[in-house]
Amino acid sequence: MAIESRSAVMLGTVTKKTRRSSGPRATEMDAFVGRQLRIARKLAKITQQELALVLGVSFQAVQKYENGENRITAPRLFKAAEFLGADIRFFTTPGYDGAPALDRTSLADDEIELLRYYRALTNQRARMLLRKLVQAIGEPGAIADWPEQVDIEG
Repeated sequence: MAIESRSAVMLGTVTKKTRRSSGPRATEMDAFVGRQLRIARKLAKITQQELALVLGVSFQAVQKYENGENRITAPRLFKAAEFLGADIRFFTTPGYDGAPALDRTSLADDEIELLRYYRALTNQRARMLLRKLVQAIGEPGAIADWPEQVDIEG
């Protein structure tokens, strides 16, 4: 028994156990990185469990990274970026828009325009129908039978 512990026992005082800290607490930047991680994961259509397997952590750890409760280490962040097909700057640079072509986390101008129109829809049924339409059109071979000359200017 350590001298301090014996002294506390002999004197009958109560010693307060302190929480063992594994490092500095998460910061606002950790929360930003976590939000970006969630966006990149969802854009890549990857589950928390799948990402956790790649990173060698539990899915709860991925949840905590995404919620900004825990810090993700640099090596794990690089591994996540590679797996999700994202540029590392997406996770660390607010407003970063110089993403390479392989980056699934950036939006082209036409995608931004489509998102703007979607967000302008106030009718929830219209939003749902538009999502279903885009999903149906996006299926492989869905528009194979469409005529070559379709008026898209109208």
